Amino acid sequence: MDLRQLEYFVAVANAQSFTRAAESLHVSQSTVSAGVKALEREVGVSLIIRTTRQFHLSPAGTEMLMRGQSLLADEQAALAAVRRADGVVSGRLRLGAPTFEPPFDLPDLLARFRQRYPAVELQLISSPTGSVGMRQDVIDNQLDAAFSSDPTPHPALSVREIARTPVVLVVADDHELATQSTVTLADIAEDPFIDFPAGFGLRAIADDAFRAVGLRRSVMVESSTAAMILAFVRNGLGIALLPESAVRQAPGVVTLGLRDAALHWSISLICHQRRWQPPALTALVELLDDAEAEDAGDGDSGKAAGHGDPSRAGRR
Repeated sequence: MDLRQLEYFVAVANAQSFTRAAESLHVSQSTVSAGVKALEREVGVSLIIRTTRQFHLSPAGTEMLMRGQSLLADEQAALAAVRRADGVVSGRLRLGAPTFEPPFDLPDLLARFRQRYPAVELQLISSPTGSVGMRQDVIDNQLDAAFSSDPTPHPALSVREIARTPVVLVVADDHELATQSTVTLADIAEDPFIDFPAGFGLRAIADDAFRAVGLRRSVMVESSTAAMILAFVRNGLGIALLPESAVRQAPGVVTLGLRDAALHWSISLICHQRRWQPPALTALVELLDDAEAEDAGDGDSGKAAGHGDPSRAGRR
């Protein structure tokens, strides 16, 4: 069996699209289609049922997906182990990332990782379903790890908090509350909110806060990016609860504290603790260990990297 053809099939099955699979693999759609057809000829059965309106796996395709992912993982593990034995960290690292600025310097962390481990193929992927989606992608082996804000425990996952930041109320600079420094949840419960869709960690934080005090709020607009939420707020369409780190120096808006709720948004690195981990992920964790040790040496002992100063997470 040609592993390249198997890789094409697995990519198509996971993406539910030949086009998206080709984009993720950086090859042409015709190459992916030909590879999948060749694999089907090899095994002698149809793996994908495709019509003008439908796309789904056949029973054989479902079986091939499960076993194919395992075979490809074994291939990656073998290559990585051989290269690691020669002192080279290589292979692919698939990382889930937030759709907006986290409370630490993620670009700086990844730039230093790339500089230290240039042979690693680093893929940074966001999920349209937020932290819940990335968490499931780690469980399903679509991601090796993810920077997630979903606090829900899972027996197969390990969670390491990286950084946290306060959640603040954001209003337009001409909003009637803009002159105040703090408010209560009751003060803002009747205002229309701009928020992330269900599945995003921040949405859960806001929903839980109002539920805890017996209040309900109305979410008028949903968006998966902080930039769009800020634009709606700036134009007076509603108010929002956002991480303080994401709204620093944002024009046209004002931030207020909450007197009756101490809300924080945290980002954690989540990994599957029961599955083989690529050496590149181990290397990333070691880089985070270095940053945490440096923070401890600066007097931040006991804190995860970046807790005291969001910009310091992962910084050397």
